[in-house]
Amino acid sequence: MPIAVLGLNHKTAPVELRERLAFQKERVPEALARLRRELHIPECVILSTCNRVELYAFLPELNGHHHRLKEFLARFHQVEPQALGDRLYWHLEPSSIRHLFRVACGLESMVVGESEILGQVREAYQKGVSCGSVGEVFHRLFQTALKTGKAVRSKTRIGQGAVSVSSAAVELARRIFQDLPTKTVLTLGAGAMGEATLQSLKDQGLGRVLVVNRSPEAARQLAAVFGGEAVAWEDLEAAVVRADIVICSTASDRYLLTRRQVQPLVSNRPQRPLFLIDISVPRNLDPAIGDLENVHLYDIDDLEEIALANRRMRLNETGACTRILEEELERFLIRFSGSLAS
Repeated sequence: MPIAVLGLNHKTAPVELRERLAFQKERVPEALARLRRELHIPECVILSTCNRVELYAFLPELNGHHHRLKEFLARFHQVEPQALGDRLYWHLEPSSIRHLFRVACGLESMVVGESEILGQVREAYQKGVSCGSVGEVFHRLFQTALKTGKAVRSKTRIGQGAVSVSSAAVELARRIFQDLPTKTVLTLGAGAMGEATLQSLKDQGLGRVLVVNRSPEAARQLAAVFGGEAVAWEDLEAAVVRADIVICSTASDRYLLTRRQVQPLVSNRPQRPLFLIDISVPRNLDPAIGDLENVHLYDIDDLEEIALANRRMRLNETGACTRILEEELERFLIRFSGSLAS
């Protein structure tokens, strides 16, 4: 009885197809029940995220199950089988087990080493348990995969370092401020990247949020999302005095804050560092502001450089991750060879 996985991910299929094949959480129990009933599969788990859809199955036999699983996936989502084309991958053990371990370790993720996938694998396993589609083999398989994912993260740097512009901004903020929850962030503009950076900071428990935008309505809407305060455009300089972190993301073609404007503002906030992030292109914050004492200014190139260095560092860790993974895989295959062969 082999372990198999049929799936597709961001490497093999565009988002339009992944959307059509994604399993809504409330329909996963139905899908698991139908896999067991219609395909006579004793154990199965469905892993469905924004970047992947995978069916894990402990097959009663090999004969025809690749085609039957593909047909099931298409039928369940009312997609023509030919639309799947060669977008699907198919692995049998040990490749299927190795694939699951790589997924749990973040080695198959769009952002290598991202931490969310381990929780998603755990959630998929727990859903299978609650639906009765997980037996002795998949209990051992998924528990070992989760253990391997944790080991890789604790023994390597695969999950360390900011790898996006917004997370790089948070990394820099942590270097400057030890107590982010007590700080105030001011966002200048309502651009998508600025909002993402604001969200990353808020995820770390950042305190008060101020929003300044030329459109008062846009400022109010963004402030409402984060439980913050909309500030009138003409009160920008006063808001800078109140803020600890300033995020600038607008479509303006000129500097919205200059050194001449900011210098007297700094004197009104003694002993308080000012951290500015200019994500705008062209830049909207005068680079000379960064020369002021106790002021830290970074633009999008600075953040990209940090993110790129961290992405390279993570990629350099994949060899160490793979060694740990292969050791766990070998132990699993030796220990449970009897169960897999039965």
